[in-house]
Amino acid sequence: MHFFDGIIFGIIDNGVLIIGALFGLSIEKYLPKYFHKGIGTVFGAGIGNAVSDFLGGVPIAIDFAWGTFVGCITTLIFIPIFVEIKKIIINQINVLFKVSYCFTL
Repeated sequence: MHFFDGIIFGIIDNGVLIIGALFGLSIEKYLPKYFHKGIGTVFGAGIGNAVSDFLGGVPIAIDFAWGTFVGCITTLIFIPIFVEIKKIIINQINVLFKVSYCFTL
């Protein structure tokens, strides 16, 4: 049972981290150029968090620790999906503003 509890914990824990990191990524364009690290930073944060959570789970139970690690790594597959969804949303917003601007002329 600890393994599946760990998966749920890992998904929630890393999911929150990735959402926060993606928010940070979205504000990068407003920061100086040397802050721009890109998606690699998000993946790095996710992997680092997975390893950290694994090590934190070892004292509880090894199967919990592995479940947590698997749950954390599982969330990394969603990063490219979130990035594509963001691009689609931004494109739709841009289209709406262009259409709206045309009607105001």
